[in-house]
Amino acid sequence: MATVYEQALDLGEPKRLLIFGAIAESGSIGAAARVLGWSQPALSQHMNALEKDLGVTLFDRTPRGIQLTTAGQLARIRANEVAASVTGLRSDLAKAFGLGGRNVRLAGFPSFVIGPLAAALGRLEANAGTSTDSPLHHSYEVSEAEPPEALRMLDDGAIDIAFLFHHEDEVPPELPGHITVDLGADHLDLLVPERWNRAGQIQHLNDVAELPWIMGCVRCRSTAERLCRTAGFEPRTRHITDNPGAIQSLVSNGLGVALLPRSARRYSQIAGIDPIALEEAGARRVTAMIPDGLADASEVVDLIDALRAADVTRGGADVATGPEAMEAANGATATGTATDGYSESR
Repeated sequence: MATVYEQALDLGEPKRLLIFGAIAESGSIGAAARVLGWSQPALSQHMNALEKDLGVTLFDRTPRGIQLTTAGQLARIRANEVAASVTGLRSDLAKAFGLGGRNVRLAGFPSFVIGPLAAALGRLEANAGTSTDSPLHHSYEVSEAEPPEALRMLDDGAIDIAFLFHHEDEVPPELPGHITVDLGADHLDLLVPERWNRAGQIQHLNDVAELPWIMGCVRCRSTAERLCRTAGFEPRTRHITDNPGAIQSLVSNGLGVALLPRSARRYSQIAGIDPIALEEAGARRVTAMIPDGLADASEVVDLIDALRAADVTRGGADVATGPEAMEAANGATATGTATDGYSESR
């Protein structure tokens, strides 16, 4: 018994069915010949052979082009399915093996990778193959790295783009031959156990001067300590972890207070916490550092556009002051601060 492949080959060259699909879409053999770059007689020969293989008439020629027969309408449906299958294979291989486009190596700090970067890459993946502008599929390779390490990796050529952050009172990182793309301000909130602030008496950093502190990564800890000293006290550190979820869990269980970027709570909010927006805590700037030669590459532009669509610096709540704000944070969508277009510095 013949296999499905043998049965298909008995119908002749599969490419003829694709040519027929192009003719049906163009509306005439002449128009299809111009699009495909073939001669009109060559296409006519292929159609005569296809009709002979199938044993039917696919279309009638008219002064205005072609008119599909009932058999031709059915054949066009199958032609579209074959075309989608062939191009789908190419897209699947590109996604799996990074074929056709550049493989862009990325490194970013953990809360950025798990949140906005993953969302942006997911958006690009979902849109891959839907655009007719370019058949190429860009491949992205992600690594987690805190800003100093990511900057070193970028300088060494181990990655193509580094996603960094710096507090607004710090000097922005620079690297010769690279541009810095600003992705927005990520505000710091003071997290306190909800039961510690029932009366809403905590409104400034010095209101928690006597409470134990939970610190994050080295850079985050340095920023928190500097802000506390500016407020007039030395923080008493009890726990240290660079995991935003762990920081929230420790706070919610009454083990201390912490400063945490608002975006770090966007994808994982733990109950029992009062996040307080303090003007004195300021914000950190989230940036992408890109080599000059890659800044205008489509794979980089597409990624930055997807990050803006993902709203990089949107947090869990716009304003956080007590249980009511926490409830709003869990049920509302806040507005981010990322600007439109590139903001570059060299």
